[in-house]
Amino acid sequence: MKLRIFLLVIVLALVAGVVYRIQNQQAGDDKRGGGNRALSVKTMPVAVRDFPRVIDLPGTLEAAQQVSIVAQVSGTVLQQHVQEGDAVRAGQTLFTLDARPAQARIAQSQATLAGARAEAAEAEKKLERLSPLLQSGYISRQEFADAQLAQEAVRARAGAARAELEAARLDAQYAQIRAPIAGRVGRIGIRAGSLVQAGGEPLTTLVAPGALDVRASVAQQDLPELVAARARGKVMAEVFHDLDSAARAQGELVFVDAQIDPTTGAVPIKVRLAGPQPALLPGQGVRVRLLLGTEPNARVVPEAALQHAQEGTYVYVVRNGKAVVQPVKQTRSLDGAYVVEGELRAGEPVLIEIPQRLKAGSKVKLEGTRR
Repeated sequence: MKLRIFLLVIVLALVAGVVYRIQNQQAGDDKRGGGNRALSVKTMPVAVRDFPRVIDLPGTLEAAQQVSIVAQVSGTVLQQHVQEGDAVRAGQTLFTLDARPAQARIAQSQATLAGARAEAAEAEKKLERLSPLLQSGYISRQEFADAQLAQEAVRARAGAARAELEAARLDAQYAQIRAPIAGRVGRIGIRAGSLVQAGGEPLTTLVAPGALDVRASVAQQDLPELVAARARGKVMAEVFHDLDSAARAQGELVFVDAQIDPTTGAVPIKVRLAGPQPALLPGQGVRVRLLLGTEPNARVVPEAALQHAQEGTYVYVVRNGKAVVQPVKQTRSLDGAYVVEGELRAGEPVLIEIPQRLKAGSKVKLEGTRR
């Protein structure tokens, strides 16, 4: 029994010794790390330079000149003269509608007009015969006035017949649906034998070759800066497939709407691209960057340097060999670089990688330098 107690005391003493030694070793490591040992850190200097002022927006390409082809008269499509994707010239026939109803109206109007002209000639001769009889007193003034009224009525019927004839002739012409501009035929929504309605759904679209426009919308908070830039002169733009790629086209801001779109809360704009762009097509989604000028002497840091907390944004800056917390306010960004406001001097190193053990006031050394 005594032997067991003796052995248990020895084991407990050994365990206590090991725990004490580990605790002393950790305390020594903490003391060396927090006091004498400097953390190696990666930094980049604060740059002071002119910084571009831009607005990046999503946009959609559309043809600068695009026409929807709509039937002006109702009728059955007799013939389709073009195919989707065909290049056509201005005035070329695209579709032919059944013109027989219009031709029948032409014949009817011609007959009505001929009858009205004959009646008008007879009424005029009657007035010529009655005029000397009125002067001699053989007829009353009322009888002569009735003859004049009959003549005016016949003339009115002749005028209506002429108008109906012209309308019928126009409808016959509209049965030949022609291209109003030169361009390329889009998707065709009808085929021969289809019945189309006047002013109904477009039969197809014509897209003119040449310039493209980008439709986009600017947020209300960015509008004052855009207006100020337009007051200074032309506002140019760059167009990208996405912002990670090189610019595909250059353009100019040509339109800013005078009112806010109530559905989006933004202001519609239009950018016209310079010259043909074979790699870009109407309907394609792009990114458009409006170039509003430059901000001189801006303090610029990389995105990796910015740290975020409930109190706001800050960076770690190396001063006198220590990592110092410096609050900043970011005002604009472009391609991973941020303009900030705060007490930063040009060339000061800011940390772009934050070690886990780093605290405000920790001793640090820049990577590549000796202690």
